[in-house]
Amino acid sequence: MIENVPTASDLQLVSLRLYFRAWADVTGIITEWAEYGMLVTENSSSDEDNPEWHQYIEAAQSDLQAVYTLIQQSQEIGVKARICEVSPFLLLKRTDIKAADEKNSKWDFTDFPTLDASELTRVHNIFCATMLSKEFQAIYESIRRSRNKISHLGIYKQRIEPHAIIDILQAQYAELYPDRQWMKDRLDFAALGRWGDSFSDNDFNERTGLFSELGHLVPLLSDEQFKRLTGHERAEPSFLCHECGIDASLANFNIDHVSTAFMVDENHVRCVICEREHAMQKVVPCPATDCGCEFQSIEGGFTGQCMACGWEPKEWTKYQERRTKGSG
Repeated sequence: MIENVPTASDLQLVSLRLYFRAWADVTGIITEWAEYGMLVTENSSSDEDNPEWHQYIEAAQSDLQAVYTLIQQSQEIGVKARICEVSPFLLLKRTDIKAADEKNSKWDFTDFPTLDASELTRVHNIFCATMLSKEFQAIYESIRRSRNKISHLGIYKQRIEPHAIIDILQAQYAELYPDRQWMKDRLDFAALGRWGDSFSDNDFNERTGLFSELGHLVPLLSDEQFKRLTGHERAEPSFLCHECGIDASLANFNIDHVSTAFMVDENHVRCVICEREHAMQKVVPCPATDCGCEFQSIEGGFTGQCMACGWEPKEWTKYQERRTKGSG
């Protein structure tokens, strides 16, 4: 009898936890510079011509190497999950091990040696219904070889760029988890972390963290990375999801409300985070400074609020009057 036989969902869960840990680590490196880089240099952008950015990334190479090892482990277990859908026993390398309980003839699956990482793509493409793409296989092999150098020798001379890791992670998600929703998973797995359920009675939650992350990260993504993340072109008009903003308690933490809703038609938007449609109407341009958006929410609790800046015209007028009196 063999105990602790894994299921495909078990392995996919582990793979995704590692995946989002890697995502959080690499985006943390990027967003920390976006948030704090101005404290050490007048030029806090991540442009190729910015020497301070290059210096910062050079100092972060050990952190980026650690991200590589997380990605390799996530990819390996993710491919194993796909193989496990056919049969978990295809993962076994050999069976000549000692029983965990010889008296009762019990074996523990986790004691069995499993296929080497270098063998997984070949086995996958033999037994699984859908073959891994050549592009992903090339990424997989490159990450696997790099991880071996980092883990076995501790010597890795190739410079790792954080935006290249974003590309790798986005390609991995599309390849290994095609039937899942990225934003939903980002929230769900963030809830399993240190700011998860144990803080559910506080204002800060996983949605707060996601908006903070997106607020700093989105402006630094390439147009293609933006499209893969949101499913929309950067040039498309985008709007606020007032409901997500309330859930995330953005106002309490002075976090800018990132535009996560895209137009379905002239009267509706759909948020890529909550996946819900929200009604709006076209009115006169918003009076708030430098806004000019012509759309307002018509949903209960948010009626009259601008879909771009969040201000309600009457509240903006009162705010301006208070400022004028204060300055007088």
